[in-house]
Amino acid sequence: MATTTARPSRATTTRILPLKFVLVAFAFTWTFWSLAILEARGLISSLPVPALFLGAFGPIVAAVTVTAQEGGRAGLRQLLGRVVRWRVAPIWYAVAILGPFALTLGAIALHVVFGGRAPDPSMMIGTLPTVFVLSLYMLVQVGIGEEIGWRGYALPKLQTGYSALVSSLILGVLWALWHLPLFLNPATSYSNTPFWAYLVFLLPLPIFYTWIITNSTGGSVLLVMILHAVTNASTGLWRAIPEASTTVSNTNVYLFQSAVLWVAAVAVVLVYGAPNLSRHPKQVLADAEGES
Repeated sequence: MATTTARPSRATTTRILPLKFVLVAFAFTWTFWSLAILEARGLISSLPVPALFLGAFGPIVAAVTVTAQEGGRAGLRQLLGRVVRWRVAPIWYAVAILGPFALTLGAIALHVVFGGRAPDPSMMIGTLPTVFVLSLYMLVQVGIGEEIGWRGYALPKLQTGYSALVSSLILGVLWALWHLPLFLNPATSYSNTPFWAYLVFLLPLPIFYTWIITNSTGGSVLLVMILHAVTNASTGLWRAIPEASTTVSNTNVYLFQSAVLWVAAVAVVLVYGAPNLSRHPKQVLADAEGES
């Protein structure tokens, strides 16, 4: 690993942007998710494989494929090293596990402030076992499936030439676009949500993933895998609101969570600065590890 603050020239831009990674990740995922759309709409018979689940593994397939091509066994060892980097300060485990709950509770509080019904405390406690089990499932699907690619390979690659903030926002746009097929699948909750609301929600998340985990823990992908998994699972707390399915739309959930995220993201940028989004140097992929 190495650090750099140089801005990319036109000659090196294509080396900084993980274009091969993007193409492989999108092709793998969109192929499976397109099949899932056809299946959900009754246009093809039931598939023998869980296409919706398998599609989530596009980023890790891309990361392993491109890393093997660019860096061989040494590159794969370095990628794996970031994935299993578990020796970090305990505070970051607390942030990865409890931070998403704070986000969700803050969003629920906004829901109540704007006239929504308050959650039932006993129901909220009752959702915790489900949230725990879902977190374990998400650790496989979005943790392993996505984060080894997004934060293990793509983010440090982008940070070789862009600031941590710009890298995070570029990755956020790619991440959102990668999800597009889910909005066309009537079997998913995404189909009931306008894409713009999802984009507004998603864009500040990479800023936190970069600040809290990737740069502040020396590039620990394991921590961001946990953070992503718990972030997805903690939305189950919304079920503690009486008649949540009829009184709280997916759009409102995204917007309330977006409000909390954007306020906090702006604070992070102001306090820590856009170059690193951390008091530590940003994590990048050195040229020796990447293309020659």
